[in-house]
Amino acid sequence: MARLKMRRGPATGTVYELTKDVVNIGRGTKNDIVIDHPDLSRNHCQLVRLVADYELQDLNSTNGTFINGQRLSTNRILQSGSLIELGDAITFEYEVTPQDISDATPPQIVAAKPTPPDPDQPLFLVVKLGKEADRVYLLKNDQVAIGRDLSNDIVIQDPEISRWHLQLQRGPDGYTAKDMGSTNGTMLNGVRLSMPKVLTELDTLELGTSARLSYVHEIGDAASDDSAKLPTNDLSKSRNKPVSAPLTEPRKTTELNIDYKGDPDPTSGSTRSDILNLSSKKQTSRLGTGIIQGSLVNHIFIAYMREDWEDLVAPLTVVLQDAGMEVWVDQYLTQGGVDWTAAIEQALHECWLIVVIMSPESLESRYVKLEYRYFINREKPVIPFLYKPTEKIPPELGNREVIRYDRENSKRSFQRLILEILHKRSK
Repeated sequence: MARLKMRRGPATGTVYELTKDVVNIGRGTKNDIVIDHPDLSRNHCQLVRLVADYELQDLNSTNGTFINGQRLSTNRILQSGSLIELGDAITFEYEVTPQDISDATPPQIVAAKPTPPDPDQPLFLVVKLGKEADRVYLLKNDQVAIGRDLSNDIVIQDPEISRWHLQLQRGPDGYTAKDMGSTNGTMLNGVRLSMPKVLTELDTLELGTSARLSYVHEIGDAASDDSAKLPTNDLSKSRNKPVSAPLTEPRKTTELNIDYKGDPDPTSGSTRSDILNLSSKKQTSRLGTGIIQGSLVNHIFIAYMREDWEDLVAPLTVVLQDAGMEVWVDQYLTQGGVDWTAAIEQALHECWLIVVIMSPESLESRYVKLEYRYFINREKPVIPFLYKPTEKIPPELGNREVIRYDRENSKRSFQRLILEILHKRSK
């Protein structure tokens, strides 16, 4: 049984069982789930059943629909545990019972042992990322690394993808998929990949909520008509992005694992030119709560409004991480919840510097004010970053050097911020 549980809003804790094929949510009284709140549009969003799962569609709402912190621009199939935010005030968690998940698993997955693949039959991986054209990769290497870092065999430049997210290992039964301790996880046919699993034909891997990978023997099995016409990348001859090291280096197979808790000092081992060119290959720490005491000591706290995540904070986070810096954000935690409160307290205490993303909305936010005032009161470094024009900047921020966002050249703005962080670190 699928259901929605309200984690934040006027009826926190209320559970809505999803039994209809189409479920409408909004402020209007004719909706299936009626929520009387000004953040919601009269007809805000819609859930449509697809076999055992539901697909979420925004109905041109004023304040938007978000999945795991990212604004919904196209329809998305929900996964158990997905957080759905309606505007700024309502948060649901989408839940599916284990029985529903097992029912949705294709029959071949439950076979005792998959049929060994023909060694002469080619294997392909079709990568779908949002509205981008599908990319097709011919699998020949014994190991294939997938992630955001340029040293991977398949590079997916998206903030939801970890630097080293997923590894495919060839064996006698074909390729085995292993999640490399990624931040947002890997789903195999709708079930979270918690241990290595042998892939079978037509299996689907989802990385975060943005990337979908199909494991096929023929390109036409899973690729769109357009992608079937695309040239195939032969991973045994070239990579889809420039790389600096072979996949067999021990760094990716031994150092990076699910128990990884963070990097050493982000300035060690990196030259100033490395950071400015954004070419550092340091590992990326996880986003979210630190959990382990002391694990956020070298991190940078980013204070922001969630509506600025997709357009600014997500790409900024990627740039800072690729420059070898450790970053902490609260994007994947429910504001006001117990986990969020504990994580905020730890981050405020342990992070050494805060970047305040300033906009008219953030400067009015009680949470943002509490966050930067905590750093000011303890004389920890504070860097104001002006994202949107505002009539009045608080004196406690205005008397510091303010970095202004250049919409025509965002890279230059980010590099200025990196230089200022390095300057603060050197003091």
